[in-house]
Amino acid sequence: MVQVTAEKELKNLFRCLGLTLHDAEVYVILLARGPMTLTEVAKELEKHRPQVYESLERLKVKGLVEVSEGKPTLYRAVKPEVLSSIFEEEVRSFKENALKYLKNIERKAPPPKEYVVWMLRSYKGLMRRFHDTTKQAQIDLAVCGGSRFLKNIIEDLIDAQKRGVCVYVIAYEVPGEALDLDLLKPLKKVKIAVSGDLMIVRDSEQAVLAQRRLGARVKPSYGLLIEEPVLIDYLLHDFFNRWIRSKPYRDEAVSLPVSFTIFRIAILEAMRLMEKGVKLWARLEGRWVETSEEGVLEGRVVDVVMDMTTGLTHFVIESEGSRVRAGGPDAVVEEFATKKILLDEVR
Repeated sequence: MVQVTAEKELKNLFRCLGLTLHDAEVYVILLARGPMTLTEVAKELEKHRPQVYESLERLKVKGLVEVSEGKPTLYRAVKPEVLSSIFEEEVRSFKENALKYLKNIERKAPPPKEYVVWMLRSYKGLMRRFHDTTKQAQIDLAVCGGSRFLKNIIEDLIDAQKRGVCVYVIAYEVPGEALDLDLLKPLKKVKIAVSGDLMIVRDSEQAVLAQRRLGARVKPSYGLLIEEPVLIDYLLHDFFNRWIRSKPYRDEAVSLPVSFTIFRIAILEAMRLMEKGVKLWARLEGRWVETSEEGVLEGRVVDVVMDMTTGLTHFVIESEGSRVRAGGPDAVVEEFATKKILLDEVR
């Protein structure tokens, strides 16, 4: 069974090089038998000489077969390592040309008219999206997962943190999956919870979500790629509630200046800084609630409100002689709805 699979994969490799199944058979027989004449190869494979000759010519052009100049003419296969390097070079060339072509097409495509939710139908596709989403982060990341999941993406998380991204991780102590705390030591913001879904939210713009309905040991076979702002806001609501209830493992103070798109996390960090006596200045990007016009609000942070009973959460910003309440992206009672926050210390 293993041999059959290996032979099938070899034939697939030759297809990638633009070669036929018969070409693969010719290469293999030369590799196994050593130098042979055209007649010997044809006899060994029970094929017509013209058919074998065409295969040898194609293999020669690709650099997979070497030819002697004597009589009779001998053919020999290059070593598998040479085949590997030729394959890698061909694939690299295919990839570069294909990506260049696709990017030109992408530039011509009209911008999306609406936000959507995409279904990811394989574990590999799901994990690729988790990696890509993490690598694209510029401001903040909200991450949930067990030890196996976090081990898979830990390098991406560390790289994001080095780029200045605020990385918030809720790690699960899942039955049957021991939590490796040493793995998480390089991260500055980690809390521990009992269980939950696998999730990454990037810059409040994109989320990748997978439920583990069959237990921790079973890899999820599907997930969701979410770009719909309302759904992302709900996911971040849930993440924040889990964050404040979870057990702290690492919770270093943020360094100023610092940016956020996760509004409630920004409120939480501002409260901690102000409790230590730090005087804060803020620049908030968003929209004015009354007119729905986009705008920027800048000024000194004079108060931070987080009322868990009523749900009211906002900054009070002193700007141009007046005080303005700035809520989250779904603000209704406040004067300003915030999408992005920059906090710094008053100089």
